[in-house]
Amino acid sequence: GASALGALFATFAALVRLSGAGLWRYYLAGGACACLSHALTTPIDVIKTRQQVSASRVGARATARLILAAEGPRGLLAGLGPTATGYLFEGALKFGAYESLKRPVHALLACAPVPLPCPTLLGLLVSGTLSGAAAGLVLCPMEALRIRLVAEPSYAQYGWCDGGLRMLEEEGPGAMVRGMTAMLSKQVPYTVTKQVAFDYLAHALRSVARSRLGAAAAARCHLATVFLAALLTSVLSCLASQPGDMLLSAVSAHRGTKKTREFAAEIRHRDGVAGFFVGVQARLVHVGLMVTLQLLIYDTVKRMVGIAATGSDGLQ
Repeated sequence: GASALGALFATFAALVRLSGAGLWRYYLAGGACACLSHALTTPIDVIKTRQQVSASRVGARATARLILAAEGPRGLLAGLGPTATGYLFEGALKFGAYESLKRPVHALLACAPVPLPCPTLLGLLVSGTLSGAAAGLVLCPMEALRIRLVAEPSYAQYGWCDGGLRMLEEEGPGAMVRGMTAMLSKQVPYTVTKQVAFDYLAHALRSVARSRLGAAAAARCHLATVFLAALLTSVLSCLASQPGDMLLSAVSAHRGTKKTREFAAEIRHRDGVAGFFVGVQARLVHVGLMVTLQLLIYDTVKRMVGIAATGSDGLQ
């Protein structure tokens, strides 16, 4: 455990050094905003996950009442440890790699033998896809543990680290990455939509404010501009990643060797396409709060460490 954690820190340190001078600030801002926003909204995530893994299809309020009645307020904090730890690294990599890749990817696309349509948008989509996939690989073990702790409240009697060791002992390392396909089907659309939409929306809203109100007034409205861009982004990223999120909950909550495609077929057969959107109302609240808060923190931390506000320095 300690050696694995040390190796993870060493890998991150090497990645940050390779990214270039000053880019460590994006990793710092990304890790801070993802860890804080996911930790603060854990109770809503617990309700959503319990809805998804339960055989009885009840609403978010009824699910919350059942959790409180059976487990007390602590039940709404199930999986807080792996949530905060997993998203600390996931956020650092997702935001840091995305920002580090934007310029190199754009330069690479500019060398294409034929002109590419919408090269700026294409470059952002490629950067978001690569960073989302990398973040998903890092997050998968902690997310598998989180979902197991939520699905089985008595699974880890001595803390979440004990729960992780139990998973490894009883099911092997494969249990921690069994949901990788589902994780990527959630994480890649989520990251691409969130990063690219926020960049475009913040830039567009800032440009509109500058043209209508003038540069000075637009600067005073920066917080409102970022808040609106973040709120719209949260809805888009939630809807884009909902089917993958449902699959990930189904895969990680159950033991055995059933594959992701089998879970997908089972959901489709039982509930149709609507089955992939179980828990979407709770998740819209969760992701709406979490992403809006996350992007506000990200923009604030960026400015605190000397990086230009989102949307103020173009899209590359």
